[in-house]
Order: sequence, then structure tokens, then C-alpha cells
Amino acid sequence: MSEKLSRTKLKEIAQDALMQGIGNQLGYWKPEDYDEPIPENQRDELREVMQREADRVARLFGYEKAWSN
Repeated sequence: MSEKLSRTKLKEIAQDALMQGIGNQLGYWKPEDYDEPIPENQRDELREVMQREADRVARLFGYEKAWSN
């Protein structure tokens, strides 16, 4: 049987998993995946906003910035 993990370790695992999911979205998400049309001339701006928000979460979790997969 495995040793019980500390709350800190569980938190680290959860944060890593969440950042991995964010990285997947940054790397693979396309505007066509969204339910509503996104104007072509705003797609770059949307990418910048996504990266900025992902970086904000990354800093909250102690990382320097978010990454994309």
C-alpha cells in the first residue's frame, strides 16, 4: 500500500494537472472549437488574452509562466 500523501503534495499534483490542461488548451485549441464564431481579425487578440490569463494562473501556482503543449 502506498504511503499517504501530504496535503502539500496533493496540491502540487493538482496544480501540475491543471497546468497540463491549460498547456493543452494553449497548444491545441482553435477558434473553430468555440461555440460562437470568432471574427478573424480578433483571433490574435484572443490568443494574447488566453496566454495572459494562463500566465496569471501559472503565477498563482508558483510557475513563471504557462506553457503550451
